[in-house]
Amino acid sequence: MKFGASFLLVILLSLVGFAQKGKDIFPIKYTTAETVYLEGGKAKGLNVGDKLMVVCDKKKVVAEIEVVYVAEHSASCRIIHTDEPIKPGDLAVVVTRTKQTESSVQTSKTPEPTPEKKEVLTVKEKKTVQKRRQSRRNASRLSGSVSVQYYHWNDQSASNLDFSQPTARFNLRVNNLWNKEYQLRIRTRTRYNQRSQELGPDIPQNELRNRVYELSLSYDNPQVPFNYKVGRIISNYMSGIGYIDGMQFQYNLSPSVRMGIFAGTQPDWRTSNFQTNIQKFGAFWNYRQGEIQSSQFESTIAAAAEYHSSVVSREFVYIRNSYSYQSRLYLYQSAEIDINRNWRKARAGERFSLTNLFLSARYRHANWLTLGLTFDNRKNYWTYEIRTIEQILFDDALRRGLRGSISLRLPAKVFVYSNVGIRKRETDSRSTYSYAGGIRKADFLLRRLSLGINAAGFNSPLSSGYTASLRLAKSLLSGQRFEVGLGNYAYTGGVDNSTRNNKWARVNGYFPLMGRIFLYGQYEYNWGADIKGQRILTELGYRF
Repeated sequence: MKFGASFLLVILLSLVGFAQKGKDIFPIKYTTAETVYLEGGKAKGLNVGDKLMVVCDKKKVVAEIEVVYVAEHSASCRIIHTDEPIKPGDLAVVVTRTKQTESSVQTSKTPEPTPEKKEVLTVKEKKTVQKRRQSRRNASRLSGSVSVQYYHWNDQSASNLDFSQPTARFNLRVNNLWNKEYQLRIRTRTRYNQRSQELGPDIPQNELRNRVYELSLSYDNPQVPFNYKVGRIISNYMSGIGYIDGMQFQYNLSPSVRMGIFAGTQPDWRTSNFQTNIQKFGAFWNYRQGEIQSSQFESTIAAAAEYHSSVVSREFVYIRNSYSYQSRLYLYQSAEIDINRNWRKARAGERFSLTNLFLSARYRHANWLTLGLTFDNRKNYWTYEIRTIEQILFDDALRRGLRGSISLRLPAKVFVYSNVGIRKRETDSRSTYSYAGGIRKADFLLRRLSLGINAAGFNSPLSSGYTASLRLAKSLLSGQRFEVGLGNYAYTGGVDNSTRNNKWARVNGYFPLMGRIFLYGQYEYNWGADIKGQRILTELGYRF
């Protein structure tokens, strides 16, 4: 969603006006693909249903979020709209308070009716009051969405590989079950793939795929010693372990220190079905000190193990550290160290392997300038599923990459970004270079109309290529969004070292309908050396 100048001005005024109060600005601790976690909760007046705008560098609005769960000193939010990635250290500013919060303030000023007055109410009036109260309770507890989606690819090339995919999605979060810090989380997806022809024994012409990404019940209250999750879960403190069907127990030693264990089985990666032949276990220790408004340090050390029946599949240690200073500096590090024993040691040729190292730094020099630098060092590791692969076919070469970025906020609502990176695999003769950049102009010619131009490219030992696009987007006050775009991508390589060009044209729109019902549609036409056809995507859904 592209936010207009008037709304941006409201946010800026809110930042200035609330800077002294400190109750309407909440720094972002960290994010996931669907959730944003805030530093601050009930103690600072935050309530379920409150809506906030995410502000980058105190001036640029990048997203809109809604509170779905509140603890005393923390909160989690769902992402309503986002234009750019939300990063730790960004600020979330309250722009809409829930009606429940307002009514509670009014109730505190108005005496509760006496029992005698309550008895005067008719049966119909009592039922109406109960429905209203229940509606308010449900509104504060329920959030999520349900939608149906249809995707179709009309292949106009000689291969005639038409493809259709009806999809149903369900996403539910229920907070404060039994008026306590219990949370129910359900995320599922059902797809029916329809192909014009069978592509192989593992890719049939028609197939139904059901996936349960998450089905969990959790108790999250930092004020009590024991917290837990049970069901199909993913650990908040461990990367690389993935989803497990099991449980996680957490013990809060103090407001700054927590530790815990988790155990379960791994769902089937292809079908998402429950299985018991792969078991996972792990333990973690987490320390967090300070406030993100001033400075905060967080550290996590975890260990995890994966076994196929009684045979080891993977054992590794995970280390993560982060430091933030106000909204100016953010440092992050994560690493995975594999412990190789038995058949894994014979395959890897070493007792310990640093299989993943990631370093990131972001520095905001001023409101108009932000600099970033990342470094990663990774290589593939052996697991039970691939233990029988011939050594010569397994790529365990070390890869190192470095990338720098810069973003500018210029006058006249012009935003510019660029980044460049270099990556080297130890077996390659030379490095691979990549670059990307873009410019966006808000309120281009008309209010709430934005123009964006983006380009990216790469040059590797075997091939090179680039992509470029132009997008024009319009947002309306009533919530509708429209976008048209043109793009081109080309690459040179292959056996004959020829150049291949491909182009696309796209139009899409988002339409809020009655209540919380929404409709999204996209049409894209592709043509060029490798592809020719039409893509159609529609989605009808309801947010609650």
